[in-house]
Order: sequence, then structure tokens, then C-alpha cells
Amino acid sequence: MANRYWVVSLPVQNSASTLWNQLQQNISKHSFDTLLYRFNIPNLRVGTLDSLLSLSDDLAKSNAFMEGVSHKIRRQIEELERISGVESGGLTVDGVPVDSYLTRFVWDEAKYPTMSPLKEIVDGIHSQVAKIEDDLKVSIFFPLFSFRNLLDLGNR
Repeated sequence: MANRYWVVSLPVQNSASTLWNQLQQNISKHSFDTLLYRFNIPNLRVGTLDSLLSLSDDLAKSNAFMEGVSHKIRRQIEELERISGVESGGLTVDGVPVDSYLTRFVWDEAKYPTMSPLKEIVDGIHSQVAKIEDDLKVSIFFPLFSFRNLLDLGNR
């Protein structure tokens, strides 16, 4: 069974490292076997209040879209595992196993420059997810298309 992760964002009042230490101490008091991993996100260019309000509306739509795509991918993988009878333990993100990617996450400054406006970063991520969705559609369509062509040839 795959590991489950919670991604939690906390407001930083004074120091991020102080907050991290407090979080680790409080969780270890109640659950000694819970592993915590720090997900370092750099300071991003926020922009004006108007741009933030506009972005907050876009984020809800982008989040729904990205969740939908991730669920499609999960369903497709589960379907392929069910059909083939083989469990795919080799899922990766940019060639790195999912667990390692999540536990050792590093912001990709080349893909998402922190000096870019937040809207550009969100749009870039949205575009990448849309491309992944298109790739998934193609990877599903062509095998089905080929299978139907084989059936048609067999029926002739």
C-alpha cells in the first residue's frame, strides 16, 4: 500500500525554523512514530492586493482542475493494474520515486523563478498539468484505437 502524506501550510509569525521545531515537538508528544518532512517553499512575489484577489479566484479553479487530472491518472493506473494484475510500484515524478520526491522536495527555480509574478507561476503549473492530461488522453486513445483496428482486421 502506498504511503499517505499530509501537506500542511502554516503561517510564519517570526521564524520558519522556530515554527518547524515547535511543530516537531508538539507532534512527537502525541505521536512518536510520525515522520515529518519539511517542504521548503521560497518567498514568492505576491504583487498587489488586486492581483492577489484575482489570483485567489483563479487558484480555486486551478486546484479543481489539477485535482481532477490527478484523479484521472490515479484511476487509469488502478485500471491498468487491475487489467494486468501487476502492481506498478514504479511511479515517478520527473524520474524520481514519488516518496523521495515528496520527502526531499526542492523548489525548481529554473522552471518557476521566484522573481516571476505569482500568477505566471500558477499559469506555468496549470499549463504543465494540462499537457500531462493531453498526454494521458493520447496514451489511452492510441492503444484502444490500435486494438479496435486489430479487431476490425480480424473480422474481415
